[in-house]
Amino acid sequence: MVGPELQAAHSLLQRFVRKQKPSSDYATTVVREAGRPEVYLAFEDEDDARKVAAAVEAQATDSYPGWASQRAFELDGAKLTELEDSLPAPRTDPRRTPTDGSRLPARVRRGTWTPATRDD
Repeated sequence: MVGPELQAAHSLLQRFVRKQKPSSDYATTVVREAGRPEVYLAFEDEDDARKVAAAVEAQATDSYPGWASQRAFELDGAKLTELEDSLPAPRTDPRRTPTDGSRLPARVRRGTWTPATRDD
């Protein structure tokens, strides 16, 4: 994911976290240092982190030292659609809504882009 697709995913995750009604402060950011873009969510309260992790079926990981706890999940087109369907519709400009009613960009809904190769 790059550009508008990444921004749409980040925005969707922010909306999803707000729906979980965390009891304390949290932050989200996009990090591109790992060779691929990643969205990080940091919670002041461990219970808030557990609640969101359970909702997205994140698995424990220890990829980044220095954090109290870590969980990760693959954020593919299917997962984005599932999260989007669980949220109320955001206020949007009806002139920009895709004809299929989805609020995600077409490239995100289609899934990962794979370049075409020629065998000749």
